[in-house]
Amino acid sequence: MGRSAGALCLFGLLVCGAGFAQESGPRYAIDPGASELHWLVYKAGTLARLGHNHTVAVGDLSGYVTRNDSDLAASRFELGFSVAALVIDDPKLRSTLGEEFASVPTADNIAGTRTNMLGDRVLDGEKHPAIRVVGTGPAKSGAAQTLAVTVEMLGRSVPLTVPTSVTVDGDVITASGEFELNHADLGMQPFSVMLGALAVGEKLSFSYRITARREVH
Repeated sequence: MGRSAGALCLFGLLVCGAGFAQESGPRYAIDPGASELHWLVYKAGTLARLGHNHTVAVGDLSGYVTRNDSDLAASRFELGFSVAALVIDDPKLRSTLGEEFASVPTADNIAGTRTNMLGDRVLDGEKHPAIRVVGTGPAKSGAAQTLAVTVEMLGRSVPLTVPTSVTVDGDVITASGEFELNHADLGMQPFSVMLGALAVGEKLSFSYRITARREVH
């Protein structure tokens, strides 16, 4: 799935606020304890058998949604998280992902993955400590729903269209979905060593379930 059909961190999601002018309609705050956003990173290269596939989960999700009562597709959202708080290879998450993630990375493996991921070739955490996602939706695309998303990372803005399933149940909004991107879609270069014999693959697989609750004033 390309940039027109996918998106990271990831990723469908919600919230409106600082990035937008004041909207009419109720505002919802993301419930981080009831939300999840993660992506999967795959090993590659001729020596891939020596490496591991990895999971990366957002650890400090925050944001808002402003619902447009007259046109749900015009609802706006903003989502943010810090790259330093990303959780690498959570055992509970790995246990849900089948044989591809059955291996058990050591503490040193995880520390090395974090160092490589936050380095200047990938997320460049020192210069760009946060990732922000803003957008609108859900819009109808045939029988499916999509979110129009802009991912702000690495000093650039990346427009994407994200598949989603959004429900509004009383004072709770939930958005969920899955999609794939390549590193290049987000302006990143996969990490590699030994002339690419042991490397991170281009593909990234994203999954999210975001819950936002109506604010009470």
